Amino acid sequence: MVVARSQTDGIAGKARPALRKPSEAPLSVERREALRAELLEEIPSWYVPWVHLFVPSSIGIAAIVVALSWIRDLHPAELLTVPAVYLLANAFEWWVHVNALHRRNPLAPVLYDQHTPRHHMLYLTDDMAMREKREYRLVLIPGYGLLLIFLGQVVVSSGLWWLGQPNVACLWVATSIAYAVSYEWLHFSYHLPHDHPVSRNPVIRKLAHHHAVHHDPRIMQRYNMNVTVPLMDWVMGTSVEEAPPR
Repeated sequence: MVVARSQTDGIAGKARPALRKPSEAPLSVERREALRAELLEEIPSWYVPWVHLFVPSSIGIAAIVVALSWIRDLHPAELLTVPAVYLLANAFEWWVHVNALHRRNPLAPVLYDQHTPRHHMLYLTDDMAMREKREYRLVLIPGYGLLLIFLGQVVVSSGLWWLGQPNVACLWVATSIAYAVSYEWLHFSYHLPHDHPVSRNPVIRKLAHHHAVHHDPRIMQRYNMNVTVPLMDWVMGTSVEEAPPR
């Protein structure tokens, strides 16, 4: 099985992937490899894969440490912030995946353009692995995007602090940023080669399978929308173990 054919024909004609609208019909392996070459050619020469992988996450981890260090006289009830924020983040992840990554939202069309006609055309259920390090750019959230997520959590937590809940504010920052970092690293792990030590971890293997099923072009807009833990998929009835047979 291979990824969805675009309704705008012709990689050879250099039609930009952002303008393609994938359907459920598959691209041939040759066309998908041509797309891979095209997308890699677009990556700027200054791009450093390891910087993209580690720097935004390191900033996020530093923010988590700072937020936790500011907690004082923590009450047990305040710890409920952690599961509450985690569940909220999981629901938000599901909502964004459905309504912005697989539907072209006029408020953020770049999210769809980078995800559905590029990421999903290149990686599919039985061929999820990156071939080389430059493909980190095709899998990871753009560095500026992750930093914007971090800054957004600071804005929310500032309001909580102003309302007289400094510990809740700190736990909000720590949990929400930890969720964003876990999303980044889990998604990255799903696109590692099958023989990679991380890929052989049974928990990662289970989560990776859930995400790989989502990469079947016939169901990618409807099922397995959670990338981290499929809690909201279970709640919304959008979780499936296998794609239907062709």
